[in-house]
Amino acid sequence: MKKTFFYLLCFCSCLYGCKKNRDYHSGPHYTIDLEEAIDNIQTIGLTEIGSSITYIPLETSDNSLLRRINNIKVSDTYILVDDNYSILMFDLSGRFIRQIGSRGQGPGEYPWFPSDYCISPDGERIYLLEISRCLEYNREGEFLHSYPMDSLPSNMIPFKEDLFVFHPINTTHSQYKFIQHSLIISDLYNNVRNIYKNHFKMTARRELVDFGKTNRLYSHQGNIRFKEKGMHADTLFTVTEEELIPYAVFDYGKKYMPEEISWLSVNNDEDAEVILRQMGHAGKYYVRSIYEDKDNLYLELYDWTKLVYGYFNKQSDYVKISGEDGFQNDIDGGLPFFPKQIYNDNILVSSVNAYNLREHVLNSSAAEMRGKYGKNYDDLVELANSLDDESNPIVIMVQK
Repeated sequence: MKKTFFYLLCFCSCLYGCKKNRDYHSGPHYTIDLEEAIDNIQTIGLTEIGSSITYIPLETSDNSLLRRINNIKVSDTYILVDDNYSILMFDLSGRFIRQIGSRGQGPGEYPWFPSDYCISPDGERIYLLEISRCLEYNREGEFLHSYPMDSLPSNMIPFKEDLFVFHPINTTHSQYKFIQHSLIISDLYNNVRNIYKNHFKMTARRELVDFGKTNRLYSHQGNIRFKEKGMHADTLFTVTEEELIPYAVFDYGKKYMPEEISWLSVNNDEDAEVILRQMGHAGKYYVRSIYEDKDNLYLELYDWTKLVYGYFNKQSDYVKISGEDGFQNDIDGGLPFFPKQIYNDNILVSSVNAYNLREHVLNSSAAEMRGKYGKNYDDLVELANSLDDESNPIVIMVQK
């Protein structure tokens, strides 16, 4: 009996140690319970995830006008932003430097806007994915090379040495190569190192072409993470040359958005809500975008009518979901925040429309806001007064 108890104690200690150290390879590091968190929507304050905030107004000139900001890429010395028409480079103070490439048919030009772009780890090269090719520029904006792409990738990220990870467009059109694959590890000359198939079978009824700006392929502390498109794909993987290793699993429970409506063709949110309610799927979600820093996974969830936002703390296994506005700015009283990129593992990067920021700040109760946020609010008012209707968007950086 004593021996049995001893062996049982050792076994339990081993299990506890594996969970605590999270260094095992047999399963995912994290299981994230989304069902309970979605049922318990809470306010998330920005001070829960950050300590300070910096605003970078982007220079407004005839050469640097932006309609909005879709994506942000930050390096040690510059910022790249796009508005679906052009990719512009600014320095870290917001001063306009140059445009990267341009619309057109000539060398270094693109007739369609690139589906993705990335910066080399040393910041010296910029790569643009455009339909079936990749365009390479140096940091001075000089066009270097055009590489035909066999895989029709929609996303790319530097991997190591001369290799990249490409995520092909998920489509059922048979003329495209690699249509049933999630990831391809290859150089720019289509020398394929490895290919990973989708974990689901697509049919002609389920085209998973995602035209929204999503983030499911990213780098964190030298690791590439990836989650397949489609709401039934519930696993976030670490990408290696040999295999995809489960890193986090999302447990949707009854909030699971079923596979059969992975493509919903509707005219507006109201129509979508009616259809989902008729199908019995109202209030069900899938993870649309993921970002990660040293402490948290930041989650953007979608139910085909609205986005909700939250985070999962990797140390405590605690998950919290807020409403449609994002994380409430309780640092200086500015607009709600949700990251579009995480830089250097401790800076959360996003953007805001200058007009919206100005209206929010100048229409707030100054006495109340100053009482809550003091000098932080005064600094925000000074920024708001410097903006007008023509001002470019503002890049926001939240320091951990």
